[in-house]
Amino acid sequence: MLTLTNISKQIDQRQILKAVSLTVKDGETLCIVGPSGAGKTTLLRIITGLIDYDQGQIQLNQREFRPSRDNLQQGVIGGVFQDFRLFPHLTTLENVMLAPKLTGLLSADEARQQATELLTQLGLEQQAQQYTFQLSGGQKQRVSIARALALKPQILCYDEPTSALDPNLRDSVSQLLLQLKQTGMTQIVVTHDLTFAEQIAAQTYHLAPLQ
Repeated sequence: MLTLTNISKQIDQRQILKAVSLTVKDGETLCIVGPSGAGKTTLLRIITGLIDYDQGQIQLNQREFRPSRDNLQQGVIGGVFQDFRLFPHLTTLENVMLAPKLTGLLSADEARQQATELLTQLGLEQQAQQYTFQLSGGQKQRVSIARALALKPQILCYDEPTSALDPNLRDSVSQLLLQLKQTGMTQIVVTHDLTFAEQIAAQTYHLAPLQ
């Protein structure tokens, strides 16, 4: 269970988040919704440890957890961001293998086997030897999810996973997230797409811009 209590954040002397409190239970999917400029992506970056917060407290399983410090060491929260951040000089398989190898989590052979299984699970076995420029937007999205799953996080976060996708691809992403929910994965999804949120979320947190 992840709990945020009174999280606040300023960037360039502008208050982006103020006293944000929410709880995500194990195995639950939470959607964070709100208009552009409400701080949704900033909040997700705090949760994944990419930036730190100014005030408040975060707890993981009822113990204090500072993502900017602790997630780097423990890797319990994974992130899938809008720009995918795939390495263009690596194949799909190599992109998914890379992090477990670099962290020493798996040997090269183990990382290859796990990556192959994840790509098969996500319907990407035919793209295993393709490079990023050869993939569609939906395929890049799934490769990014496979890469995040390769580190075996307890919680997986997504920033606007349906942005720039057509309705058919949006439905495939919602089915994928529901599939991961069935495995017990805790998920946090930032989205402006209320229809998508209704399809996947156990609860929705509305974030409004600060005046």
